[in-house]
Amino acid sequence: MKTLIRLSLMAGAVALAACGGGGGSSSGGKAPEADKPVAKNCQISESSDVNWTALASENLTKLSDYNLFASSCDPTRDAHGGMPYDLNSPLFTDYTSKYRFVFIPDGEAAAYQQNDVFDFPVGTVISKTFAMPAETSHRGYSPDESGERLLETRLLIHRADGWTALPYKWNADGTEATYTPQGAQLPMSVVHNGAQQNFTYVVPDKAQCKQCHSYDNGDTNVFIPIGPKARHLNGDFDYGEGPVNQLTHWQSEGLLTGLPLLENVDQVPVYKDADASLLDGYSDQQLMDAAKGYLDANCSHCHGVGGTAAYTGLQLEFWRAYSTEKEKHGVCKSPIAYDQGEMSYDVVPGDAANSILHFRMNTTNNQDSMPRLGRGLIHQEGVALIEAWINSLPAEACSPAS
Repeated sequence: MKTLIRLSLMAGAVALAACGGGGGSSSGGKAPEADKPVAKNCQISESSDVNWTALASENLTKLSDYNLFASSCDPTRDAHGGMPYDLNSPLFTDYTSKYRFVFIPDGEAAAYQQNDVFDFPVGTVISKTFAMPAETSHRGYSPDESGERLLETRLLIHRADGWTALPYKWNADGTEATYTPQGAQLPMSVVHNGAQQNFTYVVPDKAQCKQCHSYDNGDTNVFIPIGPKARHLNGDFDYGEGPVNQLTHWQSEGLLTGLPLLENVDQVPVYKDADASLLDGYSDQQLMDAAKGYLDANCSHCHGVGGTAAYTGLQLEFWRAYSTEKEKHGVCKSPIAYDQGEMSYDVVPGDAANSILHFRMNTTNNQDSMPRLGRGLIHQEGVALIEAWINSLPAEACSPAS
């Protein structure tokens, strides 16, 4: 019988990150830390057995009643058999930190997929917790210490009739998260690069999650996870004994089958907020790879095959070759369902200032901003990457659409 890893995880330094699969910053592949204080009024689990029966069919009011974590106050570590993971270039959501775990029933495993999300068995639970630091250069959640504020935990559960999303909002003192299918709006403030930003953080309602997680398989629209794909997990994570490749670690722990040699697996480049300061030293190819990885993580679940925005013609999967499919990357492509006025093309090579893609990333106007869900702030470091990439492309005049 396979034994799932039980880890005490407290993730610190982070960087980037829509529904169920969305968020601002990642756990950053930091080593676990077990000796952290326990907050007052926390409920400490006396059993390490996950409540698989309830997860299979019940939308429980309290997150802690599923017994996924040892403490009702801390969904960032001490997972009961959950495997922590990180993404090389995560989805952005308002500079939040993200803490991710996957729980797979004993004796089961996910099946490798080359381009799509892994085929997870029925019973799988993916948890993602969002926490807001007071200042983005000081991250890491710790109960009863001055640290991050827990905002929400989203569960994706693979039930017998398919995947479902359950949003849980944390109370003000961070001692319990409550099922909130109607969503919530939270007044929020964060200091980033020395400047305070005030905004409204949105916990999506249950129905909104479909906007990002809906996939047209040709027969019907199905609900799927969007983050755990091989190219995003093909990177190192420190599980306590030094960094190791996540994919091979999952395989060695019996959580993943069908993994080919790593040299045959795509790898999205690591791009974290701190990397924005290095962009001037990137080669054109490095900018291409990093930008494609960022757009894949942040956009392709809608702007990709089977996505809700596939009809627009803008399809941004990392595996798609830029050299032969420039228009699908937005180059000299007129938008289908958007009129910005003076701008005519999603991407104007060599001219980010006149590219709709760059403009929509660089605004918080509800009528213009992209993505539609998942952010109330501009991701400055993401905008900087896409601006550098577009400006690095050989300039060419786009012909008016016929």
